[in-house]
Amino acid sequence: MLATNSLALQKTKNSLIAGGLQDFLSGFKLWQMCLYLGWEDIRQRYVRTFLGPLWLIIGTAVWVLAMGVVMASLFGNNVKDTLPFIAAGTLIWTFIANMMNDGCQVFIQSSNIIHTIHLPISLHVMRFLVRNFIIFLHNFVILIVVFLVCHVQLSMGTVMAIPGLFILLINGLWVGSLLGMINSRYRDIQQIITTSMAILPFVTPIFWEKSFLKKHFWIANANPFYHAVEIVRAPLLGRPFPVLSWEVMSGLTVFGILLTLVFFSKYKNRVIYWL
Repeated sequence: MLATNSLALQKTKNSLIAGGLQDFLSGFKLWQMCLYLGWEDIRQRYVRTFLGPLWLIIGTAVWVLAMGVVMASLFGNNVKDTLPFIAAGTLIWTFIANMMNDGCQVFIQSSNIIHTIHLPISLHVMRFLVRNFIIFLHNFVILIVVFLVCHVQLSMGTVMAIPGLFILLINGLWVGSLLGMINSRYRDIQQIITTSMAILPFVTPIFWEKSFLKKHFWIANANPFYHAVEIVRAPLLGRPFPVLSWEVMSGLTVFGILLTLVFFSKYKNRVIYWL
């Protein structure tokens, strides 16, 4: 009797995520299509412009330079010390914010394809992830220039930024999937996310150091967006390995993946009716 109940429970657990897992596996098999569609999104955005994708770099570069000078003057720091911190924080935050904002529209923007062609719905999430990663790579040029100008010394620990970036990509996958589904049903989510992402960089240690909080440092530790930035920024700047940030992001990643697989299994077939 106990064995029968255990087997039934295992089948129930598997069924909770089986549909979502199968959809993602089918989407990964179409990785070449994901890459093509993501690149095509970037190309179409800047068609008939003189500078093309360079506009991605120009806008971010102006923001980094302005914030670097202002924050250095405000806190009485050297611009060469402040600029790499601002550049790294801005680059990573822009990547996160773009994934959050675009994630809400991932299925709505692909509604024509979803209604026309039968494809794994996760493919559209991977397409948006490719698009945002290409934008990130464009902006990474700014960080290289800033590091060269400010003589930032790299070390062996710098390579830890790569697994940190990989964690952000995985989180972008489940965040885009989850927000895309919810916003397809309730369009208010887009407004909530847009407003939140405009406020969060000023209450998160992106442009200012966590040490400025002094005894209230727990505010940063309770902020998952700080940890998302820190697992990439800390190794880039040669700072100590952020153990707490890795623990928080690892737990968040596992929880987010499981939650998304459950949602995907239950609601992925309803998305087409919400568009």
